[in-house]
Amino acid sequence: MFLRTARHLVVLIAAAAMWRCGSSPTSPSGGVKLQGVVVQDATATSASAGVSARSAAKAGKIVVTVQENPSLSVTVSGNGTFEIQGLPAGGFTLVFSVNGATVGQITITAVAEGTTIKIVVRVSDQEVELVDMETDDDTGSGNGDQGTKICMIEGGKPGAGIELEGNVDSGTSSQFKLRVNGNRSSGLVDVAAAGASYKCNGNKGGSDCKSNLKTGSKVHVGGNLTSCTTSAASVTATEVMIQKD
Repeated sequence: MFLRTARHLVVLIAAAAMWRCGSSPTSPSGGVKLQGVVVQDATATSASAGVSARSAAKAGKIVVTVQENPSLSVTVSGNGTFEIQGLPAGGFTLVFSVNGATVGQITITAVAEGTTIKIVVRVSDQEVELVDMETDDDTGSGNGDQGTKICMIEGGKPGAGIELEGNVDSGTSSQFKLRVNGNRSSGLVDVAAAGASYKCNGNKGGSDCKSNLKTGSKVHVGGNLTSCTTSAASVTATEVMIQKD
């Protein structure tokens, strides 16, 4: 457990260093701002974390495009970072391509105007995986006035929108338990997904896609955090993205 936590922190520390280096933003200011780091190995050691991010960019030309507004597009820099400004509040989808070929996408929802989002993304030649995401209002959220943790999900605020990435631990497409990536959640999260729209990364959504959900499936869940304590959390999903196996 300590090793997994340490590895997760290493990636975030390396990402923070690269965010400071930054890359030139695209689009005028205003709306939502996103800062990203692309890595190849989300469980890299301290020595290799920075190398992984750089090699991801050097392995090929990685371009990030906003699906809702293709004019918002940026090439990942040599150190693995990218930045996009002027994103629409409410939500958007980032499409990742390597050497001109689309390899996957990430949908981010429930974003307020003026928010700054920081993400760490693992990109391969076959898929895209959201490793971690933070927003500028995450600091102190989920904690009481005395700094006491009241929600088992880091940055979780009951009644607010939330984005989670992980694997299905058990359940069905209508109701399942999610094991969240990294150490963002201290336990399994209950996901109510009966009314959610289902999409499969690289395929069209629909009933066939929904039936692909099974134990062990890698998924991205967007929706609202219905309730959260230090021992249990429930999310009502509006969208479930099933990643490639």
